[in-house]
Amino acid sequence: MPSYLPKRSDMKPSGYQPVPKTATLPLISQRRATPARMKRPLIVNGFMASGKSSVGKRVAELTGRPFVDLDSRIEARFGAAIPRIFAEQGEGAFRRAEREELLAVLGTPGEAPVVAVGGGCLVRRELRLAALDQAVVVALQVTPEEVVERVGSDASRPNLAGDTRSRAEELLELRADAYHEAHARLETRGQSTHDVALKALAVWKRDPVAVASGEASYAVDVGSGVGPALLLASCEPSTAVLLISDGNVAPLHAAALEQLLHGAKKRLARLDFVPGEQNKTLASVQRALEAALAAGLDRKSKLVALGGGVTTDMTGFTAASYLRGVNWVGLPTTLLAMVDASVGGKTGVDLGEAKNAVGAFWQPSAVLCDVDYLKTEPERGYRSGLAEAVKTALIGDPELFELLERETAGIAARDADLLTDIVRRCIRVKARVVSADPREAGLRAVLNLGHTVGHAVEAQAGFERLTHGEAVSLGMIAALRIGQRLGHTPADLAARAQALLEKLQLPTAIEREPLAEAAELIGHDKKRAGSQVKFVFARGVGDVITAPVDLSELRELTRALAT
Repeated sequence: MPSYLPKRSDMKPSGYQPVPKTATLPLISQRRATPARMKRPLIVNGFMASGKSSVGKRVAELTGRPFVDLDSRIEARFGAAIPRIFAEQGEGAFRRAEREELLAVLGTPGEAPVVAVGGGCLVRRELRLAALDQAVVVALQVTPEEVVERVGSDASRPNLAGDTRSRAEELLELRADAYHEAHARLETRGQSTHDVALKALAVWKRDPVAVASGEASYAVDVGSGVGPALLLASCEPSTAVLLISDGNVAPLHAAALEQLLHGAKKRLARLDFVPGEQNKTLASVQRALEAALAAGLDRKSKLVALGGGVTTDMTGFTAASYLRGVNWVGLPTTLLAMVDASVGGKTGVDLGEAKNAVGAFWQPSAVLCDVDYLKTEPERGYRSGLAEAVKTALIGDPELFELLERETAGIAARDADLLTDIVRRCIRVKARVVSADPREAGLRAVLNLGHTVGHAVEAQAGFERLTHGEAVSLGMIAALRIGQRLGHTPADLAARAQALLEKLQLPTAIEREPLAEAAELIGHDKKRAGSQVKFVFARGVGDVITAPVDLSELRELTRALAT
């Protein structure tokens, strides 16, 4: 696994609740989001003449942090100005040095600096993904007209030689992904260097996780109080919002968000799903689509998902389907949803026993993982979420695995700082994988560790006897034992993972499940290709592989787990 890795008032569907503007709602908490640590460097990216160096220097002045101008380091390395390097050494030599210098800065221990990079530095996606993982990246936005106005006939910019405007338009188009894939995109038109620097600093303090998906890229914020603190900014510039929740979560958390949105003069409607995996159906999504239509939502409106994985998946699918696609914001309220369903853009519903058989890839525009919501999650659901955390650690974070082994008391107490660390680590692993493989063409399959047999066991139980997390826990045990039998998984790894799952009070007795019946359902697995299933094996903590296994053999191996 790589190391970086869219008003019809006559429609009133059941559950649709237009919220009156005069509604009396309880006051929301005024507590700020978790204070920033700024442990990762801040990279200021953007096109030529966007003001990267000026903004970077100002942020460094405001924070007392070191400032690094990457172009200056490269000039010092060659002993020549950039135009001369291009002329004598070629752009290839410049880009190689640029990559080496940036990786050196990212790998230097000590106080995290502010780094201004050249406009073409992060065009290479491999380097961009590394920067997004190891730093916080802000991209300064600029138009071709502004470039012409600021640059004029500056001979020090070899890539703008000739017709400056035409060349700027061409390069901006070619480099679009390099400026879209960032933790935040900041407008510079009509703003002072100081104002832009303050916005960049605010992003740095949040320490979000970036999910790189071209123009659909977004940030995931994790911490205490981030829901109320960042919801309004996440809903801009929409004037209409459909808040989608369920009958368990809405009574606890919806009113505070409704008050917040009304205070910002947002036109608001709400729909509450019936809770439970058994209600994750096309019929439920149809209700949501009818609610959006009844509320008069247009393509500039937003859907907000407030709830667990079921609500998150169905809201995302509704957003993907309504008017052929509208933006949505995720506010997961369960640990399982925070570490799994909220990130990656996989949305959908179940079709009979086939879990998530109907859906779409549709990324949210923002995700806010407020760990305060976890205080109200029922114990069984909370424990179930830990199974996905263990899975994520096995896939790509040995330090997270050790943290889960070591901090069981803090986990049981739902310590906010500890949960912030756990959730952020899980999301960083998933973001690396999803950013490298947004549409599940290859690498992303590793995220299904434990899910092939887990989904089958969950479906056999009718989505009622077992929670999804419990099924994943059992599925991981199955995957580890099957891996042992096929020579992929060391016995000590299987024992260590089982011990951790049991320590977290998750089920591991896969042999007690009706495996003969569950094995027949493995054919519904979405990773099946003809007669083979792409199965995920763990070779070590942070070391997983996928390999094709014949469906009939996998069924036999699953049945054999009962003995």
